[in-house]
Amino acid sequence: MAQHVVTQRILKIIDLIIKEEKVKSMSAMARSLDYSPQSLDKVKNDERNLPLEVIYKFFQRYDINPSLVFNDDLWKRHSDTSEKHRYYDPKTFGVTELAFYVDIENSMQAAMVSNENTKNYVYNHEKEEYIQKLSFMTFANRDSDIRSIRGFQINGDDMEPNFFHGDWVFGVRKRKLNHFNINRIYIIVLEHKIIVRRITAFDEENKLIRVSMDNYAYPDYDIALENVFEIWEFENALTTRFPMPK
Repeated sequence: MAQHVVTQRILKIIDLIIKEEKVKSMSAMARSLDYSPQSLDKVKNDERNLPLEVIYKFFQRYDINPSLVFNDDLWKRHSDTSEKHRYYDPKTFGVTELAFYVDIENSMQAAMVSNENTKNYVYNHEKEEYIQKLSFMTFANRDSDIRSIRGFQINGDDMEPNFFHGDWVFGVRKRKLNHFNINRIYIIVLEHKIIVRRITAFDEENKLIRVSMDNYAYPDYDIALENVFEIWEFENALTTRFPMPK
């Protein structure tokens, strides 16, 4: 099977931990993660990927910043640094810890639009050379999907308790704005900002969408489609709150 890049990176970190004698062997590593040595051997031999619960325990047990594994740019930066900067050093250039759910064998690249990049993105979203300068993340491509997918960072508390400030949402680009799945979440690129909202109604005659926020402290309101640059339909999320295993 084609082993996923996340598993490959974790194996590299494990090798470094063993090399530094923080753990004596692969068998000891497996036992520390409540994972059988035989199963870890199969992972090492490229016969399977690490399960999510083992990845979670690995991050917790060895104080690993998940960003190192899931963020392509951060992994490359640590790969290029000197030996004094370990992959498993929790001080990873101050990057916010990110969690991602992984059960994938193929990969896809998604451009990531951070809160800091919002203004530039609004003005340059149609320029391919600008998009190529953004950070990219590798994630699932189970069905050889060729849809346009992009990641956007949540700004503010509008969508709490489902999404929090700093979380990431991934959307699929809507090319035609003549139909919407009512009550679904969308990422909406406007003239001066990017917002994440539920579309609760569509007035096709007047070209208006009514949007709501999951935080009930904020009222619903209408947006004219003429003021919309892009709309991306929510596909999945990456959250800074890593779930406890059941």
